[in-house]
Amino acid sequence: MSKLPIKTSGEIGPTRVTVTPEGETAEIVHTELPLDKEGLEQFFGSRFVTTFNETRPLGPNVEITNLKQNDTSDLDFKITCAAADYMELAELNPRSEPFGRSALRDGKLNVYEYAKWIFHRLIKKKALSYGPAVASRTMLLVYATHWQFVPSERVIECIQSHIQVHGCTFAAVFVLMTDGNDLRVLTPAHPFNARKLPKPSDYAGFKYWNLPPGQSSWIISTS
Repeated sequence: MSKLPIKTSGEIGPTRVTVTPEGETAEIVHTELPLDKEGLEQFFGSRFVTTFNETRPLGPNVEITNLKQNDTSDLDFKITCAAADYMELAELNPRSEPFGRSALRDGKLNVYEYAKWIFHRLIKKKALSYGPAVASRTMLLVYATHWQFVPSERVIECIQSHIQVHGCTFAAVFVLMTDGNDLRVLTPAHPFNARKLPKPSDYAGFKYWNLPPGQSSWIISTS
């Protein structure tokens, strides 16, 4: 018996607008993503490295070379970089939680609830599992395969607030975002500008929603 795919491909891709005598219609042009964990890691990891080397978020002399994917039992990638030796990936996919299943239907999220899940269930949990010695030489990249789970700027800020309060042992934490045109926008969650942020719970009153396919779009390069 063949195994079911362990990952869903998500709903990302450019939006096609068709003009008819009756008006305009919009449909999302589905972009196929790999169904397996290793394929997704390669897909998003390679895009991260390209953007990282183009933008140099950790300084003009810090680049990533020699990206090598590891076995599933190890950290996802071995890299050559002045800031880290490894790169680990984590998918923003909170469908195990009631708020995540609800957001999958309507794209609406509470900023604090989502940021708290990202910090505790992805960032902190992974850092603790590796220990400070390994985490301090590891970059963590978090990414979304579903448009519903793309974090807002305020979610990123709330994650940064969690890190100001609780700390972070990873060498760096990045979120792979979209500007509406391309899935190659990096937002640093750690390290970041050290200005004092409101405490995490201060973000509890903020909500946001991602527009459904046909009203938002990502254009993804095939290279």
